Amino acid sequence: MRSILLSKILSRRILLGGSAAWLAVTALAPLSPASAKDIVIGMMPKFTSDPYFVAANKGAQEAAKELGITVEFNGPVDANVAAQADIIDRWVRRGVTAIAVSANDPNALAPAMRKAAAAGIKTMTWDADVAPAARQVFLNQSTFEGMGRTLVEMMVRSAGSPDGEFLVVTAVLTAPNQNRWIDELKKYAAEKYPGMKIAAVLPGDEDLEKSKNVALNYLQANPNTKGVFCVTGIATPGVVEAVKQLNLVGRVAVTGLGVPSLIRPYLKDGSLKEAALWSPTDIGYGAIYISKAQIDGTLDPKSGVVAAGRLGKLKFISPDTVLLGDPLVFTKANVDQFTF
Repeated sequence: MRSILLSKILSRRILLGGSAAWLAVTALAPLSPASAKDIVIGMMPKFTSDPYFVAANKGAQEAAKELGITVEFNGPVDANVAAQADIIDRWVRRGVTAIAVSANDPNALAPAMRKAAAAGIKTMTWDADVAPAARQVFLNQSTFEGMGRTLVEMMVRSAGSPDGEFLVVTAVLTAPNQNRWIDELKKYAAEKYPGMKIAAVLPGDEDLEKSKNVALNYLQANPNTKGVFCVTGIATPGVVEAVKQLNLVGRVAVTGLGVPSLIRPYLKDGSLKEAALWSPTDIGYGAIYISKAQIDGTLDPKSGVVAAGRLGKLKFISPDTVLLGDPLVFTKANVDQFTF
């Protein structure tokens, strides 16, 4: 049972905000449960219907079985940040041991995550971060610079030339990981391919059909577009369908993130040449191992690594960020090797 004094100290410290508040909460949080069977980790995707997040849950449950703990996978049915905050609040009221979140908005979820920390719950993010002061650690699927570079180089290969105007179809405009990838994409293109112009960034709201319609409308209004970057996996098949519907295959290149199960037919028929991703199964798996290390008190950035089961030792790339690894590039030749 937490003491009244401890609760008051936690409440006071959490109001301070910033990294000092997080350190106070971390230091005063209760020890881990007596046994693994008492541990419950609430794991939240951006939304539950995307095959990407279904695969992440598969990895999370694999890790939970190995560790003998319970992972409760729950999230909104669409990219709804208010629904995410509500689920976090419910987990706090229930007193789960830890919370691991892929955020739709870095700032809107920060108050709910701080509230969880004030209640002694370990907090982390995976796939998409919240404001750093609102969690202890982030599992990043790829460096932002590496993803920006990969996206640009795939587009150059797909379009045959870097020169021209390009559209970016993103998730929601507040999505933290997409916004960083777009920033790095623009930066890398400006330095290496100054003829590559990003003419517009439009949201597909993590919806395949909306992404298709966004691309249809834009390409009809802007017939000189050279290519479309898709910085969310759910958008890529929708955008390719738009290009096919307008008979622009070979004239408008499409590349970006892609889930093999969704993009396989387009890679096979040549309407999509390349797409990139990391293993969603691995990021879900790794997130649970990191969360368990938080609970056990063994997460130590100074060591430079965190043990993550079959993934081996994942590296800290900053005091509060762990890297999953390099992105995978899917092509017609290798896509059948992947089952997610």
